[in-house]
Amino acid sequence: MDANPRLLALTRALADPLRLAVLHRLMTGPATVSELMAVVGAEQSRLSNHLALLRERRLVRTTRQGRHVIYELHDAAVGTLVEALGQIGGAAPRTVKSVAIAHARTCYDHLAGRLGVAMFKALVDRRAVKHQKDVPGDVELGPQATPVFETLGVDLDVVTRERRRFATACLDWTERQPHLGGALGAALWAELVARGWIVRRPGTRAVVLTAAGGRGLRRTLGVALE
Repeated sequence: MDANPRLLALTRALADPLRLAVLHRLMTGPATVSELMAVVGAEQSRLSNHLALLRERRLVRTTRQGRHVIYELHDAAVGTLVEALGQIGGAAPRTVKSVAIAHARTCYDHLAGRLGVAMFKALVDRRAVKHQKDVPGDVELGPQATPVFETLGVDLDVVTRERRRFATACLDWTERQPHLGGALGAALWAELVARGWIVRRPGTRAVVLTAAGGRGLRRTLGVALE
């Protein structure tokens, strides 16, 4: 069987612990070389060689701000890849679990992180969705789904007509617990954004729960995070 050369190059690039550590750090946002050195504990010459390979494989990109070269993930697809590896391989590194993306972030087109997990638990508690034993796996609606999701502005009839999996329990990379994915998760995310309850952080997949969002989620689902 002939393997795709680019795919082989990507897998080799991801096989090094230092390069993976760099990508995990960049999941939290852009960083300078000195910041990356502090995280991965490598001297500049060695780190520069690894960064050059990551650039060559189009896993990272750079911009210049004055005298500093800023590194960031090449695009959203790379972030998705790194998160998927974390879902398969285990919990996120401590440096990732302590930053903004662990609190709340996008996962594909739905909400993840501690906030996403807390919302999933609240939906289960309010019997809007049924307790999920298999993660990842499909999620079934509970007996109180219609009134709960109506309160959140989500029309279940519209969501069921979409040509994709209706609702899934997506294993959260940092929390190792489920958050809501699929068409239903995407519809809920879109409504949170439309209401101004969630706003994106520029340059990263992290999102911010606004003051209005905190009040709204406390009122509708009883979700209250620090």
